[in-house]
Amino acid sequence: MANQIGEFFKNYPTTEEAVEGIANHLRKFWSPSMRQRIIGYVEKTEGEKLAPLVRLAVEKLKSSS
Repeated sequence: MANQIGEFFKNYPTTEEAVEGIANHLRKFWSPSMRQRIIGYVEKTEGEKLAPLVRLAVEKLKSSS
């Protein structure tokens, strides 16, 4: 699901805007437990199955929590 969100935002003008858009979407529409699970996934696997923009957005979430 996170990669589908990333697909939507990947066409934003800059990487920073795309990452911020993904992070904001995850903050607004994902429950805290879902956000913690994806953060844990990235910590354990370095987000191996996530698109690069999504990994950056999860890192942004992690640093703001």
